[in-house]
Amino acid sequence: MRIDIMTDIETLGTDSDSTIIQISAIAFNIETGEYLSTFNQIADIELNENPLKVTGSTIKWWLNTDKELFTKLINSGNKSSEQILRDFHKWLLQFTTDWKLVYLWGNGILFDNKMIQHQFENLGLEYPIFYRNDRDLRTLVELASIKLGITEEELKEKFKDDSLEAHNAFDDVICQINLAVNCFNVLMK
Repeated sequence: MRIDIMTDIETLGTDSDSTIIQISAIAFNIETGEYLSTFNQIADIELNENPLKVTGSTIKWWLNTDKELFTKLINSGNKSSEQILRDFHKWLLQFTTDWKLVYLWGNGILFDNKMIQHQFENLGLEYPIFYRNDRDLRTLVELASIKLGITEEELKEKFKDDSLEAHNAFDDVICQINLAVNCFNVLMK
């Protein structure tokens, strides 16, 4: 059975080795949007074994975008960044009886998916996603917007849920699943 997993991370930088402060993911049915399993962990960066990897532009972005959420995230974790990566790896493994049927979605595979892969490998963990199964939400949104004859912004607005908090990785995953399922169904009809 095919398993789609939407993921989102919040970080202190944009480099592949930047410190991750939140990892969220939901395994879901791409046709119906039904949730199969959820993962959401926030790091306590004081517990990190390795030095923090931070980019100044990301810290400025957080402070200028949503310093209240940033403060909440920084103060609410209870495991190191390394431990939440290990926990996420363990969570992913429950779905990989056949790795060729597990698809990991990110809002741009060269950020979330690539950073997760890089950091797994730095911890000595295998990336449990078949190399052809990384999926990019941005491509799906672009194709659905073209088919509907509207802009990507109009499409996102059409499926927006105002109850979700932007840049909270778990809420972002919910938003991204809603987009993915609706875009998938637009394209498949």
